[in-house]
Amino acid sequence: MEAKKAWRWTLYVLLAAALATGAFLAWVYPWWVERNAIAMARQWISAGRLELAAEAVQNAIVAAPERAETWRLAADLARLRGRNAEAVQYARHAAILGAGDSKFVLEWASAALQADMPEEADRALTTLSGEAAAHSAWAQRLMGELARRQGQFTDAKNHFEAALRLDGPGAVDEVPLSIVLLNSTRAPERQRGLDLLVKWATDREWGAAALRALLADAFARNERPAMLRWAEALRTNPGCTVGDMPNCLAALSMSDERHFAEVLAVLEKNHAVTPAAATQLVGWLNQVGRSAEAVAWMKTLPAQGQQHPPLSVVGAEALRRTEAWPELRDRTQQGDWGDVDFLRWAYGMQAARALGDKARADELWRSLRGHAGTNSGHALFAGDTIFTWGLVDEAEILWWAAADQGGPNAVAALGTLARHYQLRRDAEGQYRAFRQLHFAHPQDADVSNNFVYFAALTGNGGRLLDELADENLAHDPQNPTFLATRAFVTFMDGRAGDALALLTPRAAEAGRSPALAFAYGLALAGTGHKAEGRALLGKSDQSVLTAREVDLIKTVLGD
Repeated sequence: MEAKKAWRWTLYVLLAAALATGAFLAWVYPWWVERNAIAMARQWISAGRLELAAEAVQNAIVAAPERAETWRLAADLARLRGRNAEAVQYARHAAILGAGDSKFVLEWASAALQADMPEEADRALTTLSGEAAAHSAWAQRLMGELARRQGQFTDAKNHFEAALRLDGPGAVDEVPLSIVLLNSTRAPERQRGLDLLVKWATDREWGAAALRALLADAFARNERPAMLRWAEALRTNPGCTVGDMPNCLAALSMSDERHFAEVLAVLEKNHAVTPAAATQLVGWLNQVGRSAEAVAWMKTLPAQGQQHPPLSVVGAEALRRTEAWPELRDRTQQGDWGDVDFLRWAYGMQAARALGDKARADELWRSLRGHAGTNSGHALFAGDTIFTWGLVDEAEILWWAAADQGGPNAVAALGTLARHYQLRRDAEGQYRAFRQLHFAHPQDADVSNNFVYFAALTGNGGRLLDELADENLAHDPQNPTFLATRAFVTFMDGRAGDALALLTPRAAEAGRSPALAFAYGLALAGTGHKAEGRALLGKSDQSVLTAREVDLIKTVLGD
């Protein structure tokens, strides 16, 4: 080696290359893979290519599972796909990984508000330091929106005012502030809210939002001149959407019948060009209670287009609303409704019942019910439809038919059933719905929590409840709802003292969590502290409690 200088230098070069390659493989390459995976996911999300974004996000999760940015992108993707609950979970995980960065916390709170999960949003915002919250307009807006949804208008006003001071004049703060001010009982504050909305009513970006708020306020106060003004302004605004049109037409019909007729004449002329356009106008008229005008106009349209969906369906709805039963019977006995033939059976059944033709009605119900057992999507849609007609028992049968078939439609049907039983204050029904949801999605902690709670409430307990309640709390020990459920299961198991011991360290949170307040009140009353328990349980809104919960409160308080 000493004699052959060229060999020596060659060896040095090879050793240096090996070290560089090792360093590249050990540090540079993994860094590049992480960075590239995250960048690709961000680019596909920005481009709106959600299928490609989904693959890129999965790659990012594999390559960089400890990066907060990875889970932030997963939350963005879930939100764009309409999976708001998933978006909350991912945003929460990003906030945990990005501890110390307030933007992840604020995105978590934003996702929770978008998913209509106020307790989760409050939980996120409480992790912010007082200083960070006070100096962030975004945080103040989120706290303002949370307070507004909870009916705490003074707090909401204060937060939006704080955001406005931090940002300076701008629609992002002034429009939500003005909506809060409209609820004020003080005339100057309410007038300020109106003035701010009028200020932004002509703005290219915020004009439609301001006009919607002004129109909603006019509706709420039945101020007909204002309804006419703002409905016409919104209807002609470039930002007016298809969803705005029913509100505009309703306002016009209530405030100025002559002007409504003039607008309707123009719309009828413009919407007679195709069955799809006609469907849109008939649908709007059905929504605003003007189905009679829709029925009259349909008589001027070509009959052929009315024999096929979607015009056949909205036309049948107009006939049902106007109780034109013979015409509805005839309409459902002809035409080709194709993939929505099940709706023809439903409308035909309703017409037959109204006309006293029980045999025909029963025949159509058997057809509808039998079909529902093999097509979960149709079962779910038909159940939703006939429920609005007042056919509650039949709708429930169709929803369960959808639920028993599994898949995404089953989840939607079970969610509908859970809400249905909630409104009926039926604990047993909620237990059945959440039980099936849990076994379909055992990894969903929120579903699992509801299953555990209603199982314990209805006496369908067992070791499984303890295991699931412990798992949820161990996975998310700061979640007040999970803690409340763990304590509730313990209480229902006859161990009120143990339940109280679980809850006492978090007693201060009871004012912000109805679930925690309920469980804590029961535990207090169950251990002899009836006055303290009554103080908490007395604050429960019994109109939203199930009959079983109301009976439980009476029993534990000795009423």
